Amino acid sequence: MDEKKLISLARDGNKDAFRELVTKYEPQIAGTVIGMLGPGPEAEDIGQETFIRLYRSLPKFRGESSFSTYLTRIAIF
Repeated sequence: MDEKKLISLARDGNKDAFRELVTKYEPQIAGTVIGMLGPGPEAEDIGQETFIRLYRSLPKFRGESSFSTYLTRIAIF
């Protein structure tokens, strides 16, 4: 399934679509967070928090940037 469709479904509350997005982007977010904090429990917590924040902010995603960029910015801030 293409990314735009997954995002749309996840916005509508489809848990499977959200899970697919998490699976697809988890390695990228792990790399970003570990790069900032080093490996360890704090990095794992921030990674999980990133996806929680993503879930809450999906309705605000307007597609003006790539989804990858949007998610990475969530992880950084």
